[in-house]
Amino acid sequence: MRLSYRLLLSSLSLCAGLAPLASAFADPAPVIAVNREIGLSMTGTFRNSVSGASSSVTENGGSGFITQSASASRYRTIGWTPGFQADASVMFNAFGIENLYGALHFSLEDGQRNYKSHYRSYSSNSAPFGFSAGGNDSSNGTDNRGEIGKGFLLLSDTFLLTPFIQGGYVTSGGDGDFGYGSGRYFAGAGLKADYALTSRLVLRGRFGWAEVLNSGISYNNQPRPLWEGGLGMDYRMTRRLHLTAGGDYSYISYGHDRNVESSTEFGTAYSYSGVSSALSNGLKLHAGLAWQF
Repeated sequence: MRLSYRLLLSSLSLCAGLAPLASAFADPAPVIAVNREIGLSMTGTFRNSVSGASSSVTENGGSGFITQSASASRYRTIGWTPGFQADASVMFNAFGIENLYGALHFSLEDGQRNYKSHYRSYSSNSAPFGFSAGGNDSSNGTDNRGEIGKGFLLLSDTFLLTPFIQGGYVTSGGDGDFGYGSGRYFAGAGLKADYALTSRLVLRGRFGWAEVLNSGISYNNQPRPLWEGGLGMDYRMTRRLHLTAGGDYSYISYGHDRNVESSTEFGTAYSYSGVSSALSNGLKLHAGLAWQF
């Protein structure tokens, strides 16, 4: 009896000693696991960008002769472009803080989109003039960003909320995207949500805001807000290999710029007024594979 009792105590002591080691190698909760991945996806991006301007001019020569003129223009690019994206994220514990989060994202799109432009002008002393043009033009761009934040586990470790701050650099070429022409920095914040529907399937959501620094439009170079939202899923096919898919929407309005000028000189009166505006929105669909580490 004493021998059996000693063997039982020895077994319990051994199990107690191995428990921390076993927990160290145990699989993390599904909502944590999807934030410890390196992935590669194919993408298709639909983007719609519109800009427009109108102006009017009035000149009074002082002898009763008045000249009035006006013009209006509109430019639009729309269509799908293929590409790919690479993502890497990590979630870890350090300095007594649980579920610290960091991520890097890179995406590239390259293809053609359709453009349409219209211009019309009117003058009191000449015939109206206008033209329209359209066709396909090259469109390419990159999105480079980083995120850092902290996750909070809820609902018995099946729901993870992660507020984060973000910053990055976006570029475009070809027909351009107004504020994204050539390249612009941005910085902001957001919130990620991960919910484990099953032990294998995690539903994902993301909402972000950022300020595009120097919007790049000739008539308005002030920072403009960029809004983003996304939904996705992550399915664990094997212990390490995951299938990922989703869609991300972005929207930026460059606002309205109004210009008014007037002068009187040598008996001649001159007045000018002009309005300009632009916006761009896009939807990116992606599907690929990720490796959990």
